[in-house]
Amino acid sequence: NVATDLALNGSGYFVTQGLDGQILTRAGNFVFNQDGLLVTGTSGLKVQAFRIDANGEVDMSQLSDVQIDFAAQAPPKFTENMDIGGNLPADAPIGEEVTLSNKIYDEQGNVLNVVTRFTKTAENEWSFSIENDEGGFTAASGTMTFNVDGSLDTPDSVGLTWDTDFVTSGSTLTVDFSGMTQYGGSSTATVRDQDGYASGKLSSFTIDPAGKVKLNFTNGQQEEVYQLAISDVDNPNGLEQLGENFYAPTAASGETVTGRAGNELQTTIVAGTLEMSNVDLAEEFTSMIIAQRGYQASARVITTSDEILQETVQLKR
Repeated sequence: NVATDLALNGSGYFVTQGLDGQILTRAGNFVFNQDGLLVTGTSGLKVQAFRIDANGEVDMSQLSDVQIDFAAQAPPKFTENMDIGGNLPADAPIGEEVTLSNKIYDEQGNVLNVVTRFTKTAENEWSFSIENDEGGFTAASGTMTFNVDGSLDTPDSVGLTWDTDFVTSGSTLTVDFSGMTQYGGSSTATVRDQDGYASGKLSSFTIDPAGKVKLNFTNGQQEEVYQLAISDVDNPNGLEQLGENFYAPTAASGETVTGRAGNELQTTIVAGTLEMSNVDLAEEFTSMIIAQRGYQASARVITTSDEILQETVQLKR
């Protein structure tokens, strides 16, 4: 399947920009040209859409060309939160140590290795330390205590201060301990999550049923950049046919409503497929048979008239 092959499931038309205004089409065989513009595959008309900003808001104030920079990179994000959860064994002897290792990211997307150590110091009490041999943040240490039922008492979390050589001044790394327990058995303590990531290259794009163009990056991030515009008219039979499945609105086609699939217009977009002929074959075959029968009847009338004329000529002779 070709990701830029699109079909409309419902009424409406894709919107393209012609020299004299908007041109409508249901033929969704689109391609990206050498400038990264989404255009029609036959005539190179630019497909129109609404821009989506960094907050995910769709700008409905104006239409825009769909243009993608295929050399784009997604910026990195430094780790602000780290989640450590799981169980520390209640029956562990004093002095037993549980060590965890994981990766976090600084503001440039560089990887830092973090080591977290838990050491049992007394009944229902463990000391902890979080450090990185390469620096990056101020090491933290403290005491973790548990209630008699094995639930965590203190602390729920601890904050580490990033060094300014790695992350902008004043930034902190919060380590969440709220998922820790102390029950009998083996240790299941683990770093469950961290929210940083490195930079990523654009790897692919998708277009969803609402017409949102989404960029997928190698660091697992996704960015919505456009939502395709869809137009519909009161009277499709009043559209001016321009050839190659293109149409222009006219006074006879009535009001043109331009919006988004699944929002202002109740239609959806199917990616990776093209719309087949929407002619009802049974109806067309029936019409063809009726026309053929009518032609045959007319031909017989002409033949009969010709025979009568010939007989008349023969009688005069």
